[in-house]
Amino acid sequence: MTRRRLVGGALAAAATSAFSTAGAGYYFSGELLGVDHTQALVVRVLAVSGDEVTLSRDVDTAKPIALGLLWPDGGARLSASVRVDGDTVVRRVDERVAGELRPGLMVAVDYNVFGTDPKTAFGLDYATVPVSGELGDMPAWLVPPPGGGHRPGVWAIAVHGRGGSRHEALRVLPGVVGAGLTMLVIGYRNDPDAPASPDGFYHLGDTEWRELAAAIRYARDHGATGIVLFGWSMGGGIALTALRRLPVAEAALIRGLVLDSPVLSWNAVIDYQADLRRLPAPITWSAKRFTEWRGRINLGRLDQDPGELTVPALIFVDEADQRVRTDKAHAFASARPELVTLVATRDGGHVASWNVDPPAYTAAVAAFLDRIV
Repeated sequence: MTRRRLVGGALAAAATSAFSTAGAGYYFSGELLGVDHTQALVVRVLAVSGDEVTLSRDVDTAKPIALGLLWPDGGARLSASVRVDGDTVVRRVDERVAGELRPGLMVAVDYNVFGTDPKTAFGLDYATVPVSGELGDMPAWLVPPPGGGHRPGVWAIAVHGRGGSRHEALRVLPGVVGAGLTMLVIGYRNDPDAPASPDGFYHLGDTEWRELAAAIRYARDHGATGIVLFGWSMGGGIALTALRRLPVAEAALIRGLVLDSPVLSWNAVIDYQADLRRLPAPITWSAKRFTEWRGRINLGRLDQDPGELTVPALIFVDEADQRVRTDKAHAFASARPELVTLVATRDGGHVASWNVDPPAYTAAVAAFLDRIV
C-alpha cells in the first residue's frame, strides 16, 4: 500500500471518528435543551384487586416510598407499602384521582404523587393568576394561608424542575401555607400552558430565572415583604441564579431558599450522565460545546458558587439520585455551614426525599421556616 493511500485512509478514519463524535454530541445537547412533556409509559398494570395493584417491576415501582401513577386519562396515588415477587410488585392504592386503573394499562411513575391542584388535593382555596414576564403571561397558582395566616407579608414562591410542572410543589404546599405563608407556584417558558422560548429550547436557568424575577415583583406588588424561594432540580438552580442576578432591592426581599436535588453545576450533571452511559470524553466535551452553541449559554456561568450565597438555605438530596450527583450539594453545604442545612435521604431518587419520609421532610421545612421567618 502506498504512503498516499495510508495517509488518506488515516484521514478518512479520523474524519469519520470526528463526525461520529460531533453527531453524538449534537444529539445529547438536544436531549438536554429539547422540550418534551410526554410521559414515558413503561410500567404495565398486571392486575387490580380492591385497593391493591400489581405492576411490572422496575427500579421505581419496587421502591418502598410514596409514589404516583400517571396515564393519559388518569392518575392514582400509591402508599409506600410494596411487596416484591420476582418481576412484579404489589402496591396499595391510596387514591384513584381520575380514570380507570385496569389490567393491561401502561402507566408512568410520578414522584410528584399529587397530580391535581390545591383544591382537589387538599381542599385549599387558590386562584390561577397571570404573572407577566418578558414573553407574556405565565400562569401561577396563588394559595393564601387558611384563615389569613399568622405571617402577613411573607410569601413562598415555588419553581419546578426541567420538564416538570406546578404539581411538583403540591407535596410541600399544605405545610407551607399551614405555617402561615402565602404561596405562589409559578410556571415558566416552555411549560405547556406558557409561552415558548423564541428558539423552542430550555436554557437551563439562564433565561428562565427571569420568570422567577417577574414572580418576585408580582409578590412585592401584592404585599410581600419577605420571600422564601422553593426550587426542585433545575428550579433550584433557577432560584440561585435569580438570587445572584436580581436587582439589589428585589434580592433584599429573599429570606431563604429551600432546594430539592438542585442543579448546582450543569457541567457536573453532563459529566455524571456521561459516566452513567460510559461515553468517551470527546463525546462529553462535544455535548457541552453544542449545548452552549445551540442554547447560546455559558455552562460555567451557571455554576453556583457557595461563596455568593447570601441567605440561609435548606437543601435536600437523595443518595440514590441518578440525574444529579449529590457531591456538589455536600460540598456546597460544607463550604457554608453557617448558612446551609443539608438533609440527605437514601433509596428515593431525584427530587424524591419527600417520598422517602413525608413527615420528616415536612418537619424539616417547618423548622427552617420557623428559624428564618
